[in-house]
Amino acid sequence: MIALGHRPLDPEIINRLKEKTGLSKTTIRKDISILRRNYGGLPINAVAQIYARTRRTSVLTKLTDEEKALLPNIDIDKPAKIPQKMRGFRRKKRIINFIKYDTDDPFIKSHIIETNKAYTFGCYTAAFILCRKIVENLLTDIVRHKYPPNKKENVELYYDTGRRRTKDFSEIISNLRARSNDFGPDRTLLERMLNRADQFKDDANNKTHSWYHIVRNKKELDDTQFEDIINMIIKIEENLSKKQ
Repeated sequence: MIALGHRPLDPEIINRLKEKTGLSKTTIRKDISILRRNYGGLPINAVAQIYARTRRTSVLTKLTDEEKALLPNIDIDKPAKIPQKMRGFRRKKRIINFIKYDTDDPFIKSHIIETNKAYTFGCYTAAFILCRKIVENLLTDIVRHKYPPNKKENVELYYDTGRRRTKDFSEIISNLRARSNDFGPDRTLLERMLNRADQFKDDANNKTHSWYHIVRNKKELDDTQFEDIINMIIKIEENLSKKQ
């Protein structure tokens, strides 16, 4: 039952707060409802004004004279503070697992977490470049695994000894492709995975070194079928481990 003289939350107030704060109507309603618990029988639209003050805006013009009259009792001349119980109320956005790769390696894990966060929050160019970095290093690890560094020619498959740095991604792919026969039954799997990885060899370079290459929407990332690349890498890793 609505208390005498108390209106329900005015939709125009919600619309104004949404416009000024960028928050969803659902979030605003929840916040105001929680805030109201701290002010007893204060009309909900008056509470909405207190909430508006916490967001550096105002909905005072939307209040009735009765609702305005109650506001001096809570000293509206001072900025209102969000009650302690409201802090941390906002739900954290669920992170989308764009990349699923189980590992105990803290460095690989950190890259995967960062990529998934970038994807979740719409930082698609950053996510694309991180995907390139992840697949490049996972392929380099496959080369190290397949060709132990006990011979110089093995090391030179992935490491430029003259320049003392890991070889370029394109060279890693080229060296793996040239030795696909060494992978026996996994040859077709390897070649398919390398064909998929090729798109990151050039596109990620462009996105890194040019202002004009931007990943503007998640579809561009989804179309890379990156999950398939990771799954194929996982399968190759498992089969290499079985042969040890």
